[in-house]
Amino acid sequence: MKKTLLLLLPMLLLASQNDTDKRIQALENELNALKKEVSYHQEDLDERIPIIEANEKKSILDRVNFTPEILLRADNFYYNNRKIEGENTSTSYDLAGNPTGEQRRDEFTKSFSPSASIRFRLNMDVDLDEIKFHGRMLYMNSSQSNERVCILSRDIKTGTAGSAFDVDRAYVDYTPNAASPYAFTFSFGILPTTAGTPMQYAQNKKRSSMFPALVFDMNTYGMIGTQKIANDTFIRIVLAKPYTLRPNFYTYQCNRENIDNANIIGLYGDTKFHFLGNSLLSFGANVLHDFRAHPYLGPDTSSKDSKILGTMLTFGLGIDIEKFMDTQTMIFAHTALSNPHPNGQKEDYQISDVQTGLTVAGTPGFTTSTYASGTMLNSNGYSLYLGTKYPISQTLNIGAEYNYGSKYWFSATQGAEDMFNKLATRGQVGEAYLSWQFHKYLNAKLSYMQIEESYTGSGGHFGEPAAKDATQYITSFALEAKF
Repeated sequence: MKKTLLLLLPMLLLASQNDTDKRIQALENELNALKKEVSYHQEDLDERIPIIEANEKKSILDRVNFTPEILLRADNFYYNNRKIEGENTSTSYDLAGNPTGEQRRDEFTKSFSPSASIRFRLNMDVDLDEIKFHGRMLYMNSSQSNERVCILSRDIKTGTAGSAFDVDRAYVDYTPNAASPYAFTFSFGILPTTAGTPMQYAQNKKRSSMFPALVFDMNTYGMIGTQKIANDTFIRIVLAKPYTLRPNFYTYQCNRENIDNANIIGLYGDTKFHFLGNSLLSFGANVLHDFRAHPYLGPDTSSKDSKILGTMLTFGLGIDIEKFMDTQTMIFAHTALSNPHPNGQKEDYQISDVQTGLTVAGTPGFTTSTYASGTMLNSNGYSLYLGTKYPISQTLNIGAEYNYGSKYWFSATQGAEDMFNKLATRGQVGEAYLSWQFHKYLNAKLSYMQIEESYTGSGGHFGEPAAKDATQYITSFALEAKF
């Protein structure tokens, strides 16, 4: 038996070897088949991926919405500056420094050449569910660059070329919990912090800033966090830096300083409810920390000598009511308080050398009077802003607005889209207008505005305001297309 097994062993080993070889060959065949299948699928993916990516890009582009706006405006401006307390700056002096000319800063009238301006905006919006992008390009051209109103003196400040182009909004909204009743939205970029409520009514458009204009109307970049706490109730915190668009974006420079530095911390809220109509209650507190700005004294004056004078706080509360008492009337009432905190540093734009018009430091000044120098304002200021709008017909609206600013009022409105930045006035402003929506995309507006200046320094944050008796008369006509 043993001999038989020994004789059969080589044959069994040979059979086993043949079986192993067949299994190895089978495995190799399976591997080759898998390689071919993987190669086929990879080729298929290589063909499909560009198509998938192209479709995805096309889907995104399909969600991009471009909306242009064009505004053509004509203004007629007349200024009567009767008296400024303590003002005695002259247009010329003799060698001994005695005044020989006319009063430069008061006791004069000035009729400016009628001006024309064109403003073009291109809005872009992208909606990708929980992520949204908003952008706006802005172009402005004005005939007023050679007669630029600055601090409203007898002399005229010329400017550079009358046109300017910039991007004044570019920000992203990210809402990770959009389906939640308590959704939170994080926004960052060049923020939508100009043209806040209730400015939209006279401009015949929708509200374009989440902040009340009387409290905060500045060009900024930074971050906003918005928390929904109930239906139509929101709380917002903003952390940002302000900046001022180039002077050519503003046909007139009155009531507008150029911001050189500040850190913004703001807390705002608004809620919609029914009170005598469809009401919006808005409130907020804004902090301009390490605030530094300088008045516009012409294109040859820079900000290199301006100083950080302290911190400015602004508080505000307002209500807008549409369909007042079940009518088509709209009314609004806003109020605000400015609360300065000076650090003791002083600005100085008081003329020391009357022959050269320079200050003690050798920089350009604008008056020999003391209100051109000093620390940040030392007293609280306040303001009121009231208005109404009524539709005479489906296409014709009549409106009126009034605002008042106290002696020490300071408004954070350097970015105001209103050409004259009327909300910064230390005095009274009345405006009446007629708007005509003669086409779905076209409207016209005729406006008359009168500004009564009671104190110097409107829009400024330093110095002791002096009593002033001056009036601005502005008539304007505008044609606007919005798509």
